[in-house]
Amino acid sequence: MSLTQPQVEQAAELFLQAYRSGQQIDALPDALCPQSKADAYAIQAIVSGELCSTGIRTWKVGAPNLDTEPYAAPIFESVVSASPTIIPAEKLHMIGMEVELCYRFNTDLPTRAKAYSVEEVAAAIEGVYVAIEVVDTRIKQWQTCAELWKLADNQINAALIIGSGVQDWRGLDPAKLAGELVVNGEVLVRGEGAHSVGDPMHLVHWTVNHLAGRTGGFRKGDVVTTGSWTGMVFVEPGAEVVGRFEGVGEARVSFPV
Repeated sequence: MSLTQPQVEQAAELFLQAYRSGQQIDALPDALCPQSKADAYAIQAIVSGELCSTGIRTWKVGAPNLDTEPYAAPIFESVVSASPTIIPAEKLHMIGMEVELCYRFNTDLPTRAKAYSVEEVAAAIEGVYVAIEVVDTRIKQWQTCAELWKLADNQINAALIIGSGVQDWRGLDPAKLAGELVVNGEVLVRGEGAHSVGDPMHLVHWTVNHLAGRTGGFRKGDVVTTGSWTGMVFVEPGAEVVGRFEGVGEARVSFPV
């Protein structure tokens, strides 16, 4: 059974209070736990509408494998920045790092009756860029709570740093690409051909059609980031982080104390 609209609104208010206060939610009421992705997306929509009045221009998507339906979550424009950037460590409860590839669109892909083909989506992509996703959460018990709570919490996103990239991206071979996470000058993780679904374009294509039915689709300049090649690695305050893909580019962020 899905949540009622009042329950969705109450769950969204928990997250809004957490964002506004900077304090994590101590306890998640069982009665408000999302029962489906639709519930989680409804909570996302209310929170996004309150905190991002200009609309969502950046999305994250992920899936553990090709056999599992992907998920999508908004990233607020206030936490999207160009590389290099600085995020004070004191603003975060934890500092999780993921090295990703993100795709920027050069044309609108609005809602329509017919689903977009893979080729139509590919033709609408302006370029591929290296991104670092910063992971943090409004939920204190994020490691043990129901997965749908994390989806409602924008899949525990805190920020996205977009670095350099390439426009001639079609020749990139996902099986040979290697994402590297470099912390304080040391390569901590190198994930070659390590994306969970092989080719991230599978997720980009899904996201376009998913959002065409849910939000009205994509606009020129919108971005979708497609999940980690390095897993999630936690770093300490003061860390200097680089995410890079040879032949694509790099992104940089530091977390001064």
